[in-house]
Amino acid sequence: MAKGPRKHLKRLAAPWHWPIRRKEHPFTIRTNPGPHRLRESIPLGLVVQDLLQLTKTNNETRGVIARGAVKVDGKICKDYKRPIGLMDVVEVPEVNIRTRVLPARRHLLRLHPISQKETDVKLCKIEGKSSVAKGNIQLHLHDGRVIVLPVKDPKAAPKENYRCGDSLLITVPDQAIRNHVPLKEGITVVITGGIDTSFMGKLTRIDAETGLCAVEGAEGKTILTATQYVFPLGEEKPLVSVKEAG
Repeated sequence: MAKGPRKHLKRLAAPWHWPIRRKEHPFTIRTNPGPHRLRESIPLGLVVQDLLQLTKTNNETRGVIARGAVKVDGKICKDYKRPIGLMDVVEVPEVNIRTRVLPARRHLLRLHPISQKETDVKLCKIEGKSSVAKGNIQLHLHDGRVIVLPVKDPKAAPKENYRCGDSLLITVPDQAIRNHVPLKEGITVVITGGIDTSFMGKLTRIDAETGLCAVEGAEGKTILTATQYVFPLGEEKPLVSVKEAG
């Protein structure tokens, strides 16, 4: 008989970027299946307890989340095991905390404070594109979201050409598209993987044959990285407030 998903996770086997004490207790919170992969996310319970430091024990953390005090991407989330990943918006309105998850060089993910007007928008990277019933276009975003674009005439050229690797500025939680950032030379990007994670700069070159991109930072430093690690932020400047982390 096939086994179901694992419900437990030992601290020693947890992803290295989780801010936990490895030898204090044998087990930690394991993320439920959700919009982000286990190795690229952190459970909401650890965000509240260890990153925001709003609680001290697991029972306190579960109680705060269970009573609906925490919002993720504009919706109340009561699942303390929900995976929190790149560009997610985490809010605790009672204590006036509003943050966005950004890449960090040392811990992979970090929380960046944002203003009230930024809590209803989110940048999402297009990771897949397919055609569905009646010729409509379906976009698969990096956080598990799916956006279906109605097409009146499948034979006509689309007004907006969305491609894999591009970014969309959408509203949350209704997922309305506000802006489109194509993956091309000259845009502002951030690196989300590898040893240069969180490095920001201008995309100066895209090599389709090797799958590599060159990103030039503010001080003239140029980084060569895989195209899959490049996350478009905006044309001239980022569409959301970001800050490079060391």
